[in-house]
Amino acid sequence: MVTSVAEGEGKSFVAANLAVSVAAHVNWNVLLVDCDLRKPSIHRQFGFPEVPGLSDYLLTGMKLPSLLQRTAVERLTILPSGRTPDNPSELLSSQRMIVFINEVVDRYNDRFIILDSPPAKLTAEPGALARHVDGILLVVKYGSTPRDAAFELVNLLGKDKILGVIINNFDARSSRYKKKYYGGGYYGKQSYR
Repeated sequence: MVTSVAEGEGKSFVAANLAVSVAAHVNWNVLLVDCDLRKPSIHRQFGFPEVPGLSDYLLTGMKLPSLLQRTAVERLTILPSGRTPDNPSELLSSQRMIVFINEVVDRYNDRFIILDSPPAKLTAEPGALARHVDGILLVVKYGSTPRDAAFELVNLLGKDKILGVIINNFDARSSRYKKKYYGGGYYGKQSYR
């Protein structure tokens, strides 16, 4: 599962790029699921119009294979979020969602499955989804995500589930890292003439 503290931190961008990288460079089959039922974006990132998806599976029982979308990236399939439901939190916390996760794990056991989760600060869904995934990647936006909020989210989701933290929007040109290690503090000031 890929999540973030708040919206606008790039979690869907990271989830999509991770899916493309694994499919294209590791040569694994990948299923990318858009679980952000409030503000879905995965379908647009891959050039699809608004099409049925996860919410339709959860609400109406549509068959999963009919909802999957093949992308232009070989070995990468997406399950869009579908239409925006009135009760996204209830749907993602439901027994039907647990059935869905079990179905994709059993049916598509040859695939690396990535869930693009809603941001945790705005919704309870990441906590509910976290109980059913093997690992979590937390996306934080450099210079924007409050440190205490990130630590709080790690504790909420469970430290043992966190695979890593991805720092998004890092600008090395203006960071203290560059100044410390390349601008004087580490190597000393150097003059090039």
